[in-house]
Amino acid sequence: MAGEDTRPVVRISDQEREAAVARLNTAVADGRLTWPEHNDRLAKAYAARTAAELAPVLADLGRPVAPAQRVVAVGSKIQRAMEPGRVEVKAVFGAVILDLSGLSGDIEVEVVANAFCGKVIITVPGDATVLDEGSAVLGKRALPGATAAPGPRVRITGRSTLSKLAVLRG
Repeated sequence: MAGEDTRPVVRISDQEREAAVARLNTAVADGRLTWPEHNDRLAKAYAARTAAELAPVLADLGRPVAPAQRVVAVGSKIQRAMEPGRVEVKAVFGAVILDLSGLSGDIEVEVVANAFCGKVIITVPGDATVLDEGSAVLGKRALPGATAAPGPRVRITGRSTLSKLAVLRG
């Protein structure tokens, strides 16, 4: 018959169901859902057996947040060009060199940089605004001055312990 959906029914896994529940929890925490809406959608998410049943529960919540990109250097040196999004960096007796110089437009990148007896070097575009919300304990954090250009924003958090964090303009 015309108009019938001939696609196979795809059952969802427990992992997919839990990812949907995590999105609902984030939505209520962000204020995008009320608690009664959250409870209703939560029941529907746990009852869903197929992707088609789960889709309407999440449809108006936007795209899911991408997982953080992670870079860990323990006693070594790692150099990477990173994509926009959240980046988690850990340097222990090592060095991580991040290249964010390819960022452009009105986007924000969060870099969580934690170092112990190590070094984190981040290269940003010339028009980037760098916000340092991290701390240093017997360490050093060297960042470029602010810029008035409407370019990308790089927010840096984390702790440098007996370490160095430096941001360079590319």
